[in-house]
Amino acid sequence: MAILNGNVIGNLRGKLGNLSARTVNGKTILAARPSSFNASQDPASLTVRSKFAVTAKLASQIISLPTLSAIWKKVQNVANSVFNEVFQSNFAYSSTERPTVDNIITPGGFALPVQAATVLVDNLTMELLALTSASVFTPDEVNLSANGIICYYDPINPADPAYQFITLNDEIANYNFSQTFEMNLAFNVNQQALAAKYQHSILFFAVASKSADGKVVQNSATFTQLS
Repeated sequence: MAILNGNVIGNLRGKLGNLSARTVNGKTILAARPSSFNASQDPASLTVRSKFAVTAKLASQIISLPTLSAIWKKVQNVANSVFNEVFQSNFAYSSTERPTVDNIITPGGFALPVQAATVLVDNLTMELLALTSASVFTPDEVNLSANGIICYYDPINPADPAYQFITLNDEIANYNFSQTFEMNLAFNVNQQALAAKYQHSILFFAVASKSADGKVVQNSATFTQLS
């Protein structure tokens, strides 16, 4: 049995796959059903389970990046975990097959002024206009954290997973917020091998300003692009 503090997709009650759920005093209690139990195969149940799996995978990728996790911690409901906060904010936007361009990796923020974004098989190149065109930065904001998640889908080999993720991060010291900037985030060998297996991708990208001691001050909204 498991108890979730806070809601993920509202108060749960009833059956979800091989789990039963009920809400008691604002807490969701999940309990395993007998192994002989057959999950409902009606279209509504299948849709919920598929979207649940997609959103959970995306949320795990988001909180695996320390800066993104720190951003979500600043806005999370006290009754929610960071994972639940990310999940709840993304569930409505996920499809049954994979994430969509409507999913988010940050909970709002200033509009990111992207001049160009290019996803290649071995790197991601981002051309940013001056961030001062989108927000006001104080002298305490001296560094920039760039964070990307790429969801690859439509595999060349049908035997490969329908979609997979890679995560990217670049910490830039003494960033000049008033100038244009081009950054290149190189893929490691494993990421290159994964990228080569797929025909299409969705880029999720966001930046955050940081103080000299590494604390997030403000962040951009999510920039997304299909390739």
